[in-house]
Amino acid sequence: MSRNNRNSTVAALGVALAGMVIAGSSFAMQPLAQGYAVAAAKVAPEGKCGEGKCGDAKFNAIDTDDDARVSLAEFLAVAPGQNALFATKDTNHDGYISELESYKSIKGIYESNGRKVPAGLFSKHPSK
Repeated sequence: MSRNNRNSTVAALGVALAGMVIAGSSFAMQPLAQGYAVAAAKVAPEGKCGEGKCGDAKFNAIDTDDDARVSLAEFLAVAPGQNALFATKDTNHDGYISELESYKSIKGIYESNGRKVPAGLFSKHPSK
């Protein structure tokens, strides 16, 4: 390689590097104004409840006759063959699952896993 070619190559490389320094690297990280954990803090509750499969929304969807309670027939329409599960949720054995019984059932599941019921799942019952 001749001296002129080497000087031209070095000069071109120098210009390219200087341009990167002035413009900032393509791979440079920019700090987030709110911090890196902000998005994680706003994630929906985990698992099925995060998918809208428990709480007021699910209860109201199962309660097709809008009488504020879920009958065995309504329950079996969404959970075929789950008579035994219905019996565990119907704690007063009146043949219906009330909103309070539903709340207590979900709360028990969360507490057995060492968690609190996420705020907003049940509007009529506290999540504390």
